[in-house]
Amino acid sequence: MNTLWHATWYTFSYLVFFYSMAIMASYLVLVWLSYREQKRKEKEVPDDETLKYMLKSSPLTPAVSVIAPAYNEHVNIITNAYSLLGLDYPSFEVIIVNDGSKDDTLNLLKREFDLEEVSLSVEYKVPCTRIVAVYKSKKERFSNLTVVDKVNGGRKADSTNAGINVCQTPYFVCTDADCIIDPMALYRMMWLVINSHEPMIGVGATMLMSNDCDIDWVKRQVAVTDENKRLDDLKKKEETADEKGKTPSLPVRFFDWLVNLPVLWGILACFQQLEYLRSFLIGKLGWSGLNALPNISGGFGLFDTEVAISSGGYDRTSMAEDMDMLLRMVTYMCNNDLPFRVGQVTQACCWTKGPVSAKGLFNQRSRWGRGLFEIIVNHWEMLFRPKYGVIGAVTLPYLFVFEFLAGFIEFVGFWYSVWLFFHGAINWNTFFYILGMIYLFSVLMTFVLMFFDYRTKAVLWKHRGRRYVKFLLLSLVEPFYHFTIVHITLWGYLNYLRNKGTVWKTIER
Repeated sequence: MNTLWHATWYTFSYLVFFYSMAIMASYLVLVWLSYREQKRKEKEVPDDETLKYMLKSSPLTPAVSVIAPAYNEHVNIITNAYSLLGLDYPSFEVIIVNDGSKDDTLNLLKREFDLEEVSLSVEYKVPCTRIVAVYKSKKERFSNLTVVDKVNGGRKADSTNAGINVCQTPYFVCTDADCIIDPMALYRMMWLVINSHEPMIGVGATMLMSNDCDIDWVKRQVAVTDENKRLDDLKKKEETADEKGKTPSLPVRFFDWLVNLPVLWGILACFQQLEYLRSFLIGKLGWSGLNALPNISGGFGLFDTEVAISSGGYDRTSMAEDMDMLLRMVTYMCNNDLPFRVGQVTQACCWTKGPVSAKGLFNQRSRWGRGLFEIIVNHWEMLFRPKYGVIGAVTLPYLFVFEFLAGFIEFVGFWYSVWLFFHGAINWNTFFYILGMIYLFSVLMTFVLMFFDYRTKAVLWKHRGRRYVKFLLLSLVEPFYHFTIVHITLWGYLNYLRNKGTVWKTIER
């Protein structure tokens, strides 16, 4: 029995080694695909001024609806409404969906934009809870603003579906009420739609964190009013009813203690920024070159309205509604033998506020882990199926092997190493060799990110050396952060197996 035990773990060790080599090789392939896609778009996509002139002067430029669900957003709702209305595009409307907020979100919108209820017969093309009222502004300069008030549906997907039911444009953009969008974003996304040889059912764009960012054009377009002081006072008094009196779970308390150690202060947001850069500039951009993008971020993405409705809209029960939505759209197109493409914009077009505390990050990543488990189960029939294009034949199997299973393998591998350590069975030469290889590869990937960031003018390039050095140094300790995220992801898997649901929660600002 002892011999069988050692043989099993010996085999496991070799499997983990080759599994790690395969992951590294796949990253290098994605780097090459991403670079190729960047070069291609540099030749095909004109500069912003030319792009703006061409789309503004064309009578065929499609109209777009920007749908922004909001729940208990009184701290930021006015500022972000102005930000959305400040987008530069020939024909667009902003649809803010108030998802039964318990705070002053709706009243603030009514007062600031002089809203009045309009008589509008809403056809429920996709499922959502009851729409209570639809409001339009009396002011001419806000004529493209629509505010929808609805019964709380518990999740963002339900609110987005309400916005889809109200919108009457051929394309819609799904975003969050707290997102900051580049004024040129719609031009860049719609250019891919217009110039595609096949119907473009969805377009994503690079999305980064706004934490500690200083965005000049936001300052210029957002009016500074006396309302700001009142909003600041409301922020100080804000107290979430569903959190009151609850004791955080043991994993949350431990993680909160860990990241609040003095040596870790201020770097939580930096780690998240590295993850965003890696995800968008390498992962999503690389997959888009193969027409194999599996996910358009729920924070900012453009979709074909007709295809989205034909696919049933967003799944109101899903914890990964953005990825689920795109996969169902792909399934619909493939089942009906219809050609399609899914595109990705290289430039940074949207900034979102990431979690600023351990508790916020724990909730977010455990939710993402639960969502990944859900996607694998709900779309299992697409895996290894060429019928569903490169997404079914390559992308989803890749996510299953190198994303979903990675959490289990890393968890077992780490605690197996701990067991070996206490039994004096570690081969230290091999250990340091592998550790050094992982560190060097991590630093190499960070160098690649810095290069791609500079090419796409994403976020760090303005600060040049100072920011680049900071992020390169962070890459040396990022494996420890990654290890923590793996355990949080596994907690999300456990939540899925326990069928533990999640609803909207007030987010720290």
